[in-house]
Amino acid sequence: MPNCEVQTKLNKIIYGEGDIWQTFIAGIAELVGTALLILLGCGGCADGMASTELQKTLVFGLTVMIVVQCFGHISHAHVNPAITVGSVILGKKPIAEAMVFIIAQNLGAILGYGLLKMMIPSSSFGVNFCVTNIKVSSSQGFMIETISTMILMTLACAVWDERNKLNTDSTALKFGLAVTCLATVFGPYTGCSMNPARSFGPAVWSNNWSQHWIYWIAPIIGAALASFIYRFIFNRKTTTTDDKSLSPEAVALNSFSTYGVEKSEA
Repeated sequence: MPNCEVQTKLNKIIYGEGDIWQTFIAGIAELVGTALLILLGCGGCADGMASTELQKTLVFGLTVMIVVQCFGHISHAHVNPAITVGSVILGKKPIAEAMVFIIAQNLGAILGYGLLKMMIPSSSFGVNFCVTNIKVSSSQGFMIETISTMILMTLACAVWDERNKLNTDSTALKFGLAVTCLATVFGPYTGCSMNPARSFGPAVWSNNWSQHWIYWIAPIIGAALASFIYRFIFNRKTTTTDDKSLSPEAVALNSFSTYGVEKSEA
């Protein structure tokens, strides 16, 4: 293979199509979406709000639904560095754009938690309010975060699969209910973060980094494993195209139309 062809393919993997403005807008959507995830999700867990674990998980699930519906057609509403890493492994995102997303997501988490602290009285939350923490052993917590993120990433892979393009109605609701289910099952043990940015924002403001590494490494490993398995085991080979509008990731939310008709990057 000529060196120029290798260089061209490498540049495409790293930089994608090179649409800087579109990447910038998608990054803003990720920043705002992650800020809303923390603002609404953690806000619903404040004292006097959700009184049971089920109510807290429903709040986060409904928040995910709102974010995906609002920004799914702009950035696909990853709002999660682990999901973004998984999309790179699947070949849906170039590395450069993924880096923009991850930076935006973490900044959004910091912004969302900061806005929450400004909006509600300090009596409504303690020093470590909404900070994820491990209530089991480190190995058990690591396994829980890995497996729960694998399940969430597998859902994302299925939604982005072109064979599933006629089943994208109520995608936002499906993601919201999936998060609710996973958080209900695993939340009492680790908080079921499944999202490094979700744990990072509260940790920055609370300056609590106890076992924080688990909430980065486990979700990323889980997402990477799920996307790798889906890509090389479950994903059949299809005719490739250079038409970006036909990307399996470009699902039109709440629509039965094909990718070629409606283009819409969680």
